[in-house]
Amino acid sequence: MAEKDIREKALMVHADVFADCINTLVYSGRRKLDEANTRPAPTESFYEGEDGLHNQFCDVSRYLTEEDRCIAQYLIENETQLRRRQVLRTASYQGGAYRQQLESSSPVYAVISIALDWTGRSSRIPRSLRSLLEQDGVPMEIVEQVDDVGLNIYHMNNLPEETRKKFTSDLGFIADYLNEGSFQSRSGQRIRHPTALCRMMEALTHDTRFTGQIKELMEKERKGEKVMMSEYINMLEARGEARGEAKGETKLSSLLEKLYSLDRDEEAKQAVLDIGIRARLYEEFQIANPVPAP
Repeated sequence: MAEKDIREKALMVHADVFADCINTLVYSGRRKLDEANTRPAPTESFYEGEDGLHNQFCDVSRYLTEEDRCIAQYLIENETQLRRRQVLRTASYQGGAYRQQLESSSPVYAVISIALDWTGRSSRIPRSLRSLLEQDGVPMEIVEQVDDVGLNIYHMNNLPEETRKKFTSDLGFIADYLNEGSFQSRSGQRIRHPTALCRMMEALTHDTRFTGQIKELMEKERKGEKVMMSEYINMLEARGEARGEAKGETKLSSLLEKLYSLDRDEEAKQAVLDIGIRARLYEEFQIANPVPAP
């Protein structure tokens, strides 16, 4: 899980991807943030525990500025395991960000946080602090006096097409693939961060094809050459075909070895030439496709 978290952060730390994520999910596609009006914000905050001062880290964070003044801080959490008390994590991050403003002489700014769920599973965790308190038996007359904290979760494997179409960055490739199983609808779009995209796709799908051409893509990046999604699709298809051929060769090799060990040499020759005979023999000896490497 730690490696997946790192690879998700590697894409989200890019200013254009971060801005696109917030614009699409929080502002329904309105271009509120961009690379010019945001800057990196600290991901570390502190809190006092029973045994002293502790630190905590959110995944990625950026400030929104207007005329050199910070007016908001956005926090994005990449979640690979949603917990029932997730809203407390959100509250702690927001609290830490507000705590850092306490002793400052600068104007106070807003703190806005969202969580991206990459698990692909539905969840019924409490979506607000009040809901969590109520579920844990706190009387309603007390719950009503609590300043509520909402939990804004976006399930990346279950985003409507209408929402996904609003992505303009490399994040759109990820969202489309998770929901459609294909990059085809964005084949004419440029990949701006090919290395981060490839590594994140492998982390999410466990499919090594996505990083199979990473050296070639890194070289293009180094030279400043554009990488279009259509080109990457062709690379993936070629690698998939090569993998299929390798599987077929391994499967046939297992069949021939079995036939020759039983002195069925004539059938071995027929199996090489006739796909129908080969299929029948695969079934007879229960030879399945090789299991792909994890």
